[in-house]
Amino acid sequence: MSIRTRVGVVFGGPSREHGVSFLSARCLLENLPSDRFEAVPVFVGKDGRWHGVADSREEMLRYFARPAREALLDGVVPGSRPAPPSEIVASFEAAFRDGAWGVVFPILHGTFGEDGVLQGLLEAMNVPYVGFGVAASAVGMDKLLMKATFGAAGLPQVRYVGIRAAAWRDTAHRAALLARTEALGLPLFVKPACAGSSVGITKVKERAGLEAAVDAALAVDATALVEAAADAREVECAVLEGERGEPEASFPGEVVPGHEFYDYEDKYIDDRSYSILPAELPEETSNEVRRMACAAFDAVGGAGFARVDFFVERASGRVLLNEINSLPGFTPISMFPKMWEATGLPLPQLLDRLVTSAFRRPLRGR
Repeated sequence: MSIRTRVGVVFGGPSREHGVSFLSARCLLENLPSDRFEAVPVFVGKDGRWHGVADSREEMLRYFARPAREALLDGVVPGSRPAPPSEIVASFEAAFRDGAWGVVFPILHGTFGEDGVLQGLLEAMNVPYVGFGVAASAVGMDKLLMKATFGAAGLPQVRYVGIRAAAWRDTAHRAALLARTEALGLPLFVKPACAGSSVGITKVKERAGLEAAVDAALAVDATALVEAAADAREVECAVLEGERGEPEASFPGEVVPGHEFYDYEDKYIDDRSYSILPAELPEETSNEVRRMACAAFDAVGGAGFARVDFFVERASGRVLLNEINSLPGFTPISMFPKMWEATGLPLPQLLDRLVTSAFRRPLRGR
């Protein structure tokens, strides 16, 4: 009998998206091919403490015993304090010894899990892991850095303005920033620069609501992003790192929001949005989406996998890059596995490829 690789599926974490990660983790734990891998749960609390296998299983059982809406909305509360550093470090060591992971599949959505922080910890410990590296994760999480990187690569995007909290507090700077954002026209989308799952996003239809929307975004992150709205279809594309490192793109899919835009509750709670797989696009447009998805992946230095989001303008058919998600979900409504399924790659084979890709990452500094 061959020896199976032990995969630590890390979920939870000190993030506003804490609750969503349980759904993704359950999918991985149930679908990683058991003939090759032994998947074990690794829960990280909202206080930053790590937990061993038995405690992690218990935490998952408690989560799924709760009402779905309450569980999904369970995230870190602003202003809450983490555990003392000594306790977090000790808990990590205990969890590592208990789990004996041969490789880690991080599925902590949002801060700590997909912003390079966890990736840096794992690299410092010389633990192989699935997905983007430290720098690519940080760029993929920070929408301003991401957009600057895409712009440098010549990839078309909607017009935008970045707003730092310090500048927003200064009266003169605020006036200048408001003038720049007003030049984008209406409606506008205002969002935190470093947050996933559409957390903290506001659609602004009238000038009077702009400042409150920026304040709401800056309550989540120290930087806000104001974007011009596009009259467009929302199209996504899944990307996988190939065996030689070159990215491969799935057939695109289209998301049809149930709300006015695809916000957090529309994604996970209200169940009114739906997807079209594959997206009904002209072949030329579909090919352009796939090409740009791979170009975006390369631009940020991606590894493992990603989901890339686009706008396809209704009037012109022009494809605009929206953003890249370096740690797409594996929830029942997640587009990433659905798009690969539609492209001919079933979930168990997809997960096999992802775990295998972790071992292609060169050791840092070696």
